[in-house]
Formats: sequence, C-alpha cells, structure tokens
Amino acid sequence: MAKKKTCQSCGTRDKTVETMPDPFTAALYPDEDHDDVTLCEPCAVARFEES
Repeated sequence: MAKKKTCQSCGTRDKTVETMPDPFTAALYPDEDHDDVTLCEPCAVARFEES
C-alpha cells in the first residue's frame, strides 16, 4: 500500500499527491535546478499558472 503524502499548499492527504520540481520556478527557469515540492495536481497546476 502506497504511503499517502500531504500537499504542501492545501494540506490534502492523498495517494495522488506527488513530489516534483517546483512548477513555478521550473516554468520560469527551465535550465536551473529546482527545489522539490509535494503538491496535489490542482495545486501543481495553480502554481505553474502563477508563473
């Protein structure tokens, strides 16, 4: 059974929450290294759209 992660943004605790490079900085600076963040899909999309 997969361990459920908690979204850093909204606090959702679900198996669909993933650890990924920060969508905001990845969109602005694609060639740089990025901090990893743990986000659910809606929060990841919102963070990307903020960029």
